[in-house]
Amino acid sequence: MNFHEGVTARLLASASVTNIANERINWGQRPQGEPFPGLTLQVVSDPRPSHLKGYDGARRTRLQADCWAETLAQALALAAAVIGTLKEPVTVGDKKFGNALVDAQRDLGETVGGGTESQTSGTFIHRQSVELSIWHVGD
Repeated sequence: MNFHEGVTARLLASASVTNIANERINWGQRPQGEPFPGLTLQVVSDPRPSHLKGYDGARRTRLQADCWAETLAQALALAAAVIGTLKEPVTVGDKKFGNALVDAQRDLGETVGGGTESQTSGTFIHRQSVELSIWHVGD
């Protein structure tokens, strides 16, 4: 099991995450038209420490989790659920995860919709962007 599959499995197994986002967990970007709330994930950095005999078994990967919702309260709740799920060490299949540390959390968001150039109003979508450093063993 690779890092992406392991993180996805952990989040889908978490009732606190799926009670808010259901199964709307995507890598890279949200599918157009997908309802809110939802979660997008991307690897920010994945250094591969090594020594004279090759790569180390354990490494720290930096993950960005963007929690999208129509309300700030819901975006914050989803961010808290993601942090709570990923902070604890666990083994998923053959993949060992260590603890996750929160490196940053930011309030972001954007106005979506609005239609034409003359119509600038739209709906503001809240986004909590959380960066986590996650220790794990293997790919």
